Amino acid sequence: MANFSPRQLSNPRANVFILVNLGCEMLYVIDQRLKAQQIAQDKSVQVIHDVTSVLLEPKFIDSLLNGSKHNSAQLLTAEHCKFMLNDIATCSLMRLDEQSMSKLWNLMTMVYKWQLFVSRHQHHLLEITFRHLEAINRLYPDAKRHMLIDFTKNTLLDFWNASGEDAQLSIYQTNRAWLQCFNTKISLLIRMGFQAMDGSFIRDVDQDYYAEYVESAGDNIYAKSADQRERQQREPNSMDQLAAQLNINPAQSEDLQPINARQFQQQFEQAFGNVLFNDTAASSSGCEFVQLQPTTSASSSEKVATSMSRGGSLLNQNLLDLYSKMP
Repeated sequence: MANFSPRQLSNPRANVFILVNLGCEMLYVIDQRLKAQQIAQDKSVQVIHDVTSVLLEPKFIDSLLNGSKHNSAQLLTAEHCKFMLNDIATCSLMRLDEQSMSKLWNLMTMVYKWQLFVSRHQHHLLEITFRHLEAINRLYPDAKRHMLIDFTKNTLLDFWNASGEDAQLSIYQTNRAWLQCFNTKISLLIRMGFQAMDGSFIRDVDQDYYAEYVESAGDNIYAKSADQRERQQREPNSMDQLAAQLNINPAQSEDLQPINARQFQQQFEQAFGNVLFNDTAASSSGCEFVQLQPTTSASSSEKVATSMSRGGSLLNQNLLDLYSKMP
């Protein structure tokens, strides 16, 4: 990025891609935590649908796109973006305390940063964005959300094509530059070998699955890693196979004793306590812990009920009014 001017690395046209991609990553985490906390499915569906509807509300997307074309347009700051996404996350039957939002923010930014780290071309940004949208479309899919996501994809594609090659490259590099200030260590990325203990990303990972994750950057990494672990658990243990071939009784050889995964994880956490680690409830989901607090009060229900748009989609009118006025 040294060859780009500061202006090229602060292109306000990148705003919509930053918000949409981070918002989709936010939905991945929310979905995993709702499942890990065993929230009733009807409430989980409502939360996912409400957040998706507000995030991708056409008026909101249009305000981001049109606002970025003005001469006075500015790139969103991290604080402004975090504020908006916190409002969007809590537009439904759910609350996030400050600590949980901070952890959620770290997950969103670092996973998105890794996705752009492994990308090689400006058009990869559009591919990552589309994979994000396609993945949230698979979270409790229904006709309204499908049409909304298709509309968003078409809108972003038109905006991208109308920008031209130079602007596209500037948008891509702005996304990468915007994320450079984030350097949190994420246990999922560390366990998979994608991130070093100093927070930096590892360029070439000597694992069979690395290429698959790179090629599908933007997919739900939490669901993908959980599926991968399930496949590994179903496969025969290589140490047991070797012991059987050598006719060794594992009980008689301390060197061949299996590692207690839970004990190892606890020891690892104690050694590196500043890393975002899983809690026990989230270990099956592959997602660092973020505590969600479903709201059950009547006032919250009324808030959601009154946020119905004319088209019938759930959205927070206060948010739309605020963000539609952005320059």
